[in-house]
Amino acid sequence: MSDDARDSVNHDRLPGRNANEPAQASGWTPGLSVVLAGVLAIVVCVANFALGEVTAGLAAAIVGMLAFGAGLDWIAMDRRRIRQAEREWFASHPAR
Repeated sequence: MSDDARDSVNHDRLPGRNANEPAQASGWTPGLSVVLAGVLAIVVCVANFALGEVTAGLAAAIVGMLAFGAGLDWIAMDRRRIRQAEREWFASHPAR
């Protein structure tokens, strides 16, 4: 295969994906980053409780739970948006 043929390949396509199907979302989303921040805050919470810092532990627990919940909600909202876009795509591209 020549270098020109390799350069003309669409590298954005996933292997095995049918040309008549919409692209799937993948990779890190902001929601996952917020969930990870929430998990980190919970770890800080546990560390503060272990060191006897109750006030800092409670503050970290509150922040952690809010961030974790917001991140999960963000992921769910993103998933609903992707499913709706897929439904619209399939409705506008009928099977032959």
